[in-house]
Amino acid sequence: MQKKPQRPIPAQPKSSVPEVKPIQQKWIYLIVAAFAFLLYANTIKSDYTVDDGTVLKSNKYTTAGISSLGKIFTSPYRAGFWNRKEGLYRPLSVAMFAIEWQIAPGKPMLNHSINVLLYALTAVVLFSVMKKLLHAQHPLIPLIATLLFIAHPLHTEVVANIKSRDEILSLLFGLSSVYFLLKYVSSNQMKWIIISAFVYFLCLLSKESSITWIGVFPLVLWCSKKLDVKKIALKMLPFIGVIIIFFIIRHFVLGTIISTDFQLLLINNSLLASTSSIDRFATALFILGKYLWLLFFPIHLVFDYSFNTIPIVKISSMEAIVPLLTFTGLFIYALVKFKERTMISFGILFFIGTVILVSNIFFLIEATMAERFLYTPSLGFCIVIAILASSLISKKSSKTKKELTVSDFKSNTLLLVPFAIILFLFSAKTIARNADWKNNLTLLAKDAKTSPNSARICYAYGSAILIEQALIEKDLTVKQQYLDQAIEQLKKGVSIIPNYNDAWYHLGIAYKEKEDAKNAVMAFEQARAYKPFDDADHLTSSGIAYGMAGQYDKAIADLQQAIHYDSTSADAYNNLGLYLSESGNLEAALKAFDRALQLKKDFDKAYYNRGNAWAKANDFNKAIIDYKNALISHPDYGDALNNIGNCYAAMQKPDSAKPWFEKAVIADPQNMKAALNYGITLKMLGDSVEAMKYIQRAQSSGLIH
Repeated sequence: MQKKPQRPIPAQPKSSVPEVKPIQQKWIYLIVAAFAFLLYANTIKSDYTVDDGTVLKSNKYTTAGISSLGKIFTSPYRAGFWNRKEGLYRPLSVAMFAIEWQIAPGKPMLNHSINVLLYALTAVVLFSVMKKLLHAQHPLIPLIATLLFIAHPLHTEVVANIKSRDEILSLLFGLSSVYFLLKYVSSNQMKWIIISAFVYFLCLLSKESSITWIGVFPLVLWCSKKLDVKKIALKMLPFIGVIIIFFIIRHFVLGTIISTDFQLLLINNSLLASTSSIDRFATALFILGKYLWLLFFPIHLVFDYSFNTIPIVKISSMEAIVPLLTFTGLFIYALVKFKERTMISFGILFFIGTVILVSNIFFLIEATMAERFLYTPSLGFCIVIAILASSLISKKSSKTKKELTVSDFKSNTLLLVPFAIILFLFSAKTIARNADWKNNLTLLAKDAKTSPNSARICYAYGSAILIEQALIEKDLTVKQQYLDQAIEQLKKGVSIIPNYNDAWYHLGIAYKEKEDAKNAVMAFEQARAYKPFDDADHLTSSGIAYGMAGQYDKAIADLQQAIHYDSTSADAYNNLGLYLSESGNLEAALKAFDRALQLKKDFDKAYYNRGNAWAKANDFNKAIIDYKNALISHPDYGDALNNIGNCYAAMQKPDSAKPWFEKAVIADPQNMKAALNYGITLKMLGDSVEAMKYIQRAQSSGLIH
């Protein structure tokens, strides 16, 4: 039989709506990580700045490397920097710094690189958490919240300042704990709640204020997972257990659970200047208002908001009333919407709950305000802004979609264009502000202009100019310019806070370096009037100033006290010998110089000063030996060269004196005493023409008339 031909199968009609594949999640994670990294890439080559020394280069535990890890975990936060009592226990970041120092000692590039990488990792974890928390929103909203947070310029202090690693770790571990908690709720696998609780323990070890996350976890379960109160309470038990363990450890290390015995200082917290609790409360409200303003308009940023940058305000002032009404309204709105379990309510309560500990509302903390205090709270702000922006989502975009597609970006220009503009402006500000954190002087110079009324910035800038520039400058003219700049800033500092003893002390150092003995003595006396000198460095500096002013009894007393505190200070013994010699006690002076040289064998200044003592005793041969010893480590020591010539001249040996005076003039053309001595010696030896050149040079300087 003939087979019937098979009928062709009709083609299926194509769907009127083309299939759109979602963007692979790995690319979105890569984009947010790369965005965070690139924003802060210009901080990687930055130096140490401001308080980095307290936990890094000037911290004896950190600089001991991994051998000090045990000590770090059983000591207060900055125990390796100072001996004062403090109420901070944040071992995790310091332990990381010790490991990094072991790998690359004194190399801030590694520390900065890790900060940036941790921030990039935070971006990835944040997006993962936002996807879970905002699952009911269009998939663009979690991405917008994440990118807005990443780009916000207020975070520059946290990422660009190595010391603020504690803030980065706190948020990173807090978000990670939320992520694993949500995994536990979805899967009901016990391992996830255990991991979540352990990560929260790391969060607490990063920074004590992470205690506020115990309020965030129930909010997450209430608003995102819609659990009832009883189930939420049961799931909080492991986290409460972690908190108890943390406080037991904290009590073991600090001797207290809640630190209330730290000394509050006006320089740190301007609210201490308020004359009433009402004014203090009003000023705290004003600060909350400034925080909110900075979240919207992060234009003028500074690393320090201590005295006198925040004025004390009255409760009747608009500076207090507007924030009070704003935050009260936000809080009431969040409570009203709380029963509806909205994520806007979550964002508002997250912000208020995490900022309240640092607000100075209920109790005073050690700082007036700080941009780093907004690092975690700003996440609540970003969530609220992103959800509010969802009203601009195109109606063509389905809000039930779980994953992003390219068409979501094409069909939502009304939302994405203004967001892109904000993101660009925030990113530009972030990158520009990062440049200010290049090094200490750059940051301080910038912030001294932005916040000229900050006593601490004036002090820090003046001290940085003094220590990092003036004290190491070889050119005397340039050095004098640096000293004048340092004095200007330090004088501003003490004009704002008259009892600012640290500023007075550094002002004394600056005047001493200018050889302005009168003002140096005045500044040191002011400094010790507010805080007695109890260490060798302060007493040595003060002793030198007294000696320069001819007050030898006070100079000797201070230097002897300095030696009492540090019997290994060659500098103290050298200066003690100098002023004992000036006061006529040559025997005691020689003993002091001998001790200085025992402690520091190549101490050129001690050899020089002992040579002067021998010269006063008319023992010119011993003086010459000491001057020559000074030249071994300091070959162009003009004064030593000149004094060898003086010794030969005193012994009536002009032929022997001549080459030494000549060497002194060559080594230091500005040494007019050497020029005069050389001219006189040449004249004595019959070379009157050449002699007059040097004598006239000395005359033109005003040395002789």
